[in-house]
Amino acid sequence: MLRRIEPEVGAWYEHTDLQTLFEVVFIDDEGENIGIQYFDGEIEELELDAFIRMPLCKVDQPEDWSGPYEMDNDDIFENDFGDFPPGNHTPALSDEYESAIMHILDE
Repeated sequence: MLRRIEPEVGAWYEHTDLQTLFEVVFIDDEGENIGIQYFDGEIEELELDAFIRMPLCKVDQPEDWSGPYEMDNDDIFENDFGDFPPGNHTPALSDEYESAIMHILDE
């Protein structure tokens, strides 16, 4: 027998037939419509009856936060500033900035 799952805002579910992950992001005041956001960022609104009929299982929130941002592993570890030029980052320069920051915080 298939167990029906009630929607819960903030909870993550897996559609077992389609193997897709989504989070319930809202339930309207009347409890008739449910907003879900798939792991890839797509948003959909469902009627409560449609949600209850879906083959679902409740799952933990995915650890990989990059899904809706269409990022691959290389993007996660890149920055927009590029690498520091060699020889331009010295401990003395860091100490200078640190003491200026400490001076501001002490005032």
